[in-house]
This record gives sequence, structure tokens and C-alpha cells, in this order.
Amino acid sequence: MPRLPSCSRTFLFAAFASLFLLPAGRLPAAAPAVAPVREIAPGPFQPDWNSLARYRCPEWFRDAKLGFWACWDAQSVPEKGDDYGRNLYIPTDPRVSRPNADYIWQLDHYGHPSQSGFKDVIRRWTADQWEPEKILSLFQRAGARYFVALANDHDNFDCYNSQYQSWNSVAQGPHRDIVGVWAAAARAAGLRFGVAAHAADAWSWFEPAQHADTTGPFFGVGYDGRLTSVDGHGQWWDGLDPQDLYAQNHLPGEKPSADYVTKFFLRTRDLIDRYHPDLLDFDSAELPLGEAGLNLAAHFYNSSLPLNQGRMGAVLTARQVRPLRRASLVETLERASTDQPRPDPWQAVSSLGQWQYRAGQEYRTAPDLVRLLVDVVSKNGNLLLNVPLRGSGIPDASEVRILDGLTDWMGIHGEGIYSTRPWKIFGEGPASTRPALDGSVPEGRLTFTAQDFRFTQSKDGHTLYAFFFGWPPGGRLTVKSFARTGAAGDLLAQRIGSLTLLGSSAAIPWTQDATGLQVTLPVAAPNNFACALKLTLE
Repeated sequence: MPRLPSCSRTFLFAAFASLFLLPAGRLPAAAPAVAPVREIAPGPFQPDWNSLARYRCPEWFRDAKLGFWACWDAQSVPEKGDDYGRNLYIPTDPRVSRPNADYIWQLDHYGHPSQSGFKDVIRRWTADQWEPEKILSLFQRAGARYFVALANDHDNFDCYNSQYQSWNSVAQGPHRDIVGVWAAAARAAGLRFGVAAHAADAWSWFEPAQHADTTGPFFGVGYDGRLTSVDGHGQWWDGLDPQDLYAQNHLPGEKPSADYVTKFFLRTRDLIDRYHPDLLDFDSAELPLGEAGLNLAAHFYNSSLPLNQGRMGAVLTARQVRPLRRASLVETLERASTDQPRPDPWQAVSSLGQWQYRAGQEYRTAPDLVRLLVDVVSKNGNLLLNVPLRGSGIPDASEVRILDGLTDWMGIHGEGIYSTRPWKIFGEGPASTRPALDGSVPEGRLTFTAQDFRFTQSKDGHTLYAFFFGWPPGGRLTVKSFARTGAAGDLLAQRIGSLTLLGSSAAIPWTQDATGLQVTLPVAAPNNFACALKLTLE
């Protein structure tokens, strides 16, 4: 998920004012203590990086290549896009110093956040049109080999039958075990199942909910982020403690308390033990909340072994992993690829549009997503693609059309994607790959031409695929990397037994010499996404 924006002077003043302008009766009571439990499943993995370095990514993940996920919870109800649960507490957009559209929308439709905050948005989430089997069928036809459900986001709401978080989807909102239903439907469809646990940052993410308006008719009226169970008498949430959701019984900027960290550990361990996911995704730098994250990693890995006949079946994904620790888990790059293949499997995560559903948003095209997928796979990565669902639980018509486009392409070209491995080099051509300091390449910098190629090969090395991203003028293309000089330095030392164009039944004339592989293509391109030559090697 996107990182939090920096605060403006107005935002900081609101934080300062809220500490002094809240009525005395609204000050939070001390949060109940939670026992510092850290028990993990027995097994070879211990909660330290040296032990986690024994991890090896399972073959199912390396073969899958393409997964889909749904960043879907109560924040999708207003259909206003990313971080609505936080933005509704920010009157002024700090990036442009003007009224924040989400705050204004909240006022106009749900009420002032002193009385109607994110807890009340949760109540509006009914998921009344959600048909997970149909959605997963769309994803599977579009090429998905695994599916990831949102267990919790930065909004701290558990979309499952959580025994450690009273604010969950069984007790409130849709009154359904969202994760449990997703899990059953995914496994029935033959998909590997994953969960995204992103609630570790709620402590700071919800800090705007502590504040109050600094101007206007609600000047000094504190938002509901400082409410406690005492304030719930006669309210619809009577018996619930808003602090279990907002976790704002602290000063802005303070480090998370031990109770908060322990509760996150218990919730996530419960998630692992209850649903036995194949994949667990953290939206944190390496692992969340220090010791808690290390314990969860060891617990997840140890728990996987007896479920997979003693073999490792678990995939733990996280962001911003230091190079020496990338063998201990699978690093995820948000909306980015890499400049070079990595020795350890990794994952790119992207979305059709924003992470959370926004009505009227502009989506990426199916050809653009295919090109990203090919680039990622050529560099030893997987692509996890988010399809934001409407609050009711359905994709819109534009999203379905994009998925249909992926379905058509993957049906023909999937053999060059699934169960493949990187070749000796990932590709050739002028495509811009200006990397960031960590070697990542933002999606916006990936531009492809007919001179750009990306290579994959079958696991046995007998089949080589050369993807290209445009139809060359005159139907003639040259793959320089496949030059044959007879010297020891030839990348393609094996002889070509046959050459075909995926999606075409036409004979493909070709020659090979010291300048490369010259190919004469048919008059018509099979598609305008990305085409692939298939070379069977002797």
C-alpha cells in the first residue's frame, strides 16, 4: 500500500489543538493490558534472521507466476479510493493546501467525524452483491494461479472471525467470515490461497483521528478516534471499545506499545492457524513490529511443514528487504520491476487502478499489464495483480473487460509464463530501465518497443521463449542475443530444432548467423499485447 504523506502545518496544528480542545469526558482511559504471548509452532525455524536464512521458496510459487488479490474491505464502501478511513479525518489536503475531498465527502454523506467516523463506515459495509466463486472464476480464467485476500488493512479491521479483534467482519459490517469464504472458494477452484495482514501500521495511520477541526462550526470538537467504551452508552456500538479499532490512546509520534505489538502478533498467529494460508503478505519494511514479525515468520514457516509432508509450502512476502535477507522471505516491489534478474524469487505487486476501489477511476490496459508480467517473469519474479472491488463486492464492467483481455492472451501465451525460469539474460533492446537506488524500476519508466525482447525458458532448458512488444516494420525482426558464431561465447549454443510464433499457424522462415536470429513474421500480428517466438532446442 502507499506510504503516508508528510504533514502540513495545518495538519500539525490540528494535532496540537486536539490535545487541548477535547472535552475531559472524551479523554481515553488506559488500554487493557494484553499478556506478552510469543509462543510459536515447534520446528526448525527460530525467530532470528540467521535461522530464517534456511528458508527456500517452494516450487509452487516459482511456477505460478501470476496471482490476483482483492484489496477489499469497509474502505471500499464510499468508493473514493485509497486510504479513505484515514483521509476522512484530514480537513486539509497537506499536499496542495486545500480542502480534502474525502473529508468533505464524509461531511456531506455520513456526517462529521466527531460522530460518524470510520467505525460507522464499517457499519455500512454489507457486501450484499459479493459472489466470490464468480470473481475467482474470472481471476482463474485470466491466468491466476494463486489468490490473496485482504485480512486487514491499515484500518485495523479484521475481515475474518478474529478472536483477538472485536472489530471484525463477523461481528460487524457484512457479518460474514470474508477470509474464510474466500479461502474455501479459492481452494475449491484449485488456487493457492494467501492473506494480506497490513494492520501493523494502524497505530500511526489513524493518528489524524485524534484531532479536531481548527476552523468552522466544529472548531475544537474532537474526532471519534479518542472515544472509548465509556462513550458508547446508548450508541449502536455500545459494548465495543473504539480504541480496539483506532488504537489512539497515545500521543502522536509515540512508538507502538507492547500491548499493541502483542495484539498484532496474536491476531496474525490466529489468522495463520485458522486458515492455513499458502502465502502471508506484510506491508512493512522486512517484518512488522520487530520481534513480533520475527516470531510470526518462524511460526508461519514451522506451521507449513506438517501441512506439506515436511516440505516448505509457505511464502512470506514483505517490502524493502535488505539484500542479505532476501533469501529468508520473498521481497515484494510495489508498482515496480527490477533492472536485472534476482537470484532469489521476488514479487511485483500492482493494481488495475488504485488499491481501494474509486468510482470513475482510470484503469491500466490489458496490454500494459501483460508487458509488465512478461518483464517481471523474465527477471525471476511473480506478478500479484490487485482488482479493486466495489463496496458491494463486485468488479465493475471495465475491470471485467480487462480480465477478459488477459484471459485471451494467457490462453495462448501461458506456456511461456507458467513454470518457466529466467534464461541466461533477461532480454535485449532499448526499453528504459533506469533503476532506483535499490535496483527497482518504477512501472512508469518501463516503456517497450518492437526492438525489445524478454526471454524465458522451460525448466528443462529445452524450450526458449522470446517475447517482443510490437510488430516490427515489414514483419522482419532480429534477435541479436541469439547470434550464432560458433565461438564459445555464444549465448544460444544449442541448435534450433523448430521455431513457431505462439497464436499463429503460419510457417515462420528464419535464419541464424553472427548478427543474430532473423525472423520473417506473418502479415497479421496475433495480438497487440506481446507476441512470443517459441524455440525448441536440439
